[in-house]
Amino acid sequence: MTDSVIFNLMPDFIRARIAAYTLRDWVAEHYAVPALQLDRAMTLTLVQLEHAASRKTFYGYDVSTAPVSLLEPISRYMDALLRGVSPEEDRESFPKDLVRTHQRVIHEFETLNRLGNKAR
Repeated sequence: MTDSVIFNLMPDFIRARIAAYTLRDWVAEHYAVPALQLDRAMTLTLVQLEHAASRKTFYGYDVSTAPVSLLEPISRYMDALLRGVSPEEDRESFPKDLVRTHQRVIHEFETLNRLGNKAR
């Protein structure tokens, strides 16, 4: 994985990140579930994002009626991340390279975010 791969994934990740946290709020409101029951730490896991993109479920809840503006960015990021990876039915695990790439994207985003906050 090169820095250019991470750089190219970053815009899609940022949009997917915003959409995923908003989708989490949508699930809490739509299903009258206390948001605290939907672990924030799980929001950006590959399994959650993949389920939102391919199965239209999030935290196990049906999100097929959620606004497209929440589902599309997640699907776009997963498509970009999975490009070149063979599809698997009922994927519950991902190749280690893919997991590392996703973790590095998150790490780079958080680093940039911290640097941006320090500059203020």
